[in-house]
Amino acid sequence: MTTHNPPLGAELRSRRQARGLNPTELASHLDTTATAIRAWEEGNQEPSDEQAAALVELFGG
Repeated sequence: MTTHNPPLGAELRSRRQARGLNPTELASHLDTTATAIRAWEEGNQEPSDEQAAALVELFGG
């Protein structure tokens, strides 16, 4: 039996919303843009290694 993990974008959106953050607020924490956050959530782009590390720090593992 395998465990299904949600795609990165869905997980990011879920954690962002659970924290009560909109894309602009999250972007300010990561020194990026709301457009980039939306692109990550839609699966059109992935965060850089540095941004991914910052996401882990912000949201936990």
